[in-house]
Amino acid sequence: MSPEASASTSATSAARTLRGKWVWLALAALMAAADLWTKEVIFTPLDVGRIEWVAEDWFGLTKVWNKGMMWGVLQDHDDLVLMALRGMRVVAALVVFVMILGTPASSKLLLLSLGLVLGGALGNIYDGFAFGMVRDFLYFDFDFAPFDPFPVFNVADSAICVGVGLLAIGLLLDGRNQPSESTDGGSGGRDQAGDREPSRLS
Repeated sequence: MSPEASASTSATSAARTLRGKWVWLALAALMAAADLWTKEVIFTPLDVGRIEWVAEDWFGLTKVWNKGMMWGVLQDHDDLVLMALRGMRVVAALVVFVMILGTPASSKLLLLSLGLVLGGALGNIYDGFAFGMVRDFLYFDFDFAPFDPFPVFNVADSAICVGVGLLAIGLLLDGRNQPSESTDGGSGGRDQAGDREPSRLS
């Protein structure tokens, strides 16, 4: 195959891969933008260690610089480990991006979940490289575990959690549908065989 033909094939393949995916990539960009905007507008004016109550004493806003992963996990490690964690965020985002490209455009629930996860990851990746830490400000305390209180988080974390939840629901529904599809396919095969049999005998 000539270089020109190879380049043309690669371009066609890339176009097919991106076809129907722009809306989900736009969702990821919108989610990341919403996360960064809320951090700028809400997080910046807050005081560290002080809770501004929004709804009685169960939901408030506070200022927390999180050096680790989501919900403050691993933030007590040294700088080398924290740099590795920032690198892992980038790798995870690239994996999700590739998954979006490789997912059929008809799998809307899966693409929705991946778009949310990618958008949340991008928001926190920006924070990690811009500040060396992630800006968290959403505070919930319901006086029962695990909300007593729940670790402070942000919009990006919310997007990731919702995306992972939708992904789990999608996989569960897929698992339930597969046996019936298999059974239908099997009966369809027998019907076709039955239709063909009289043809061979006639």
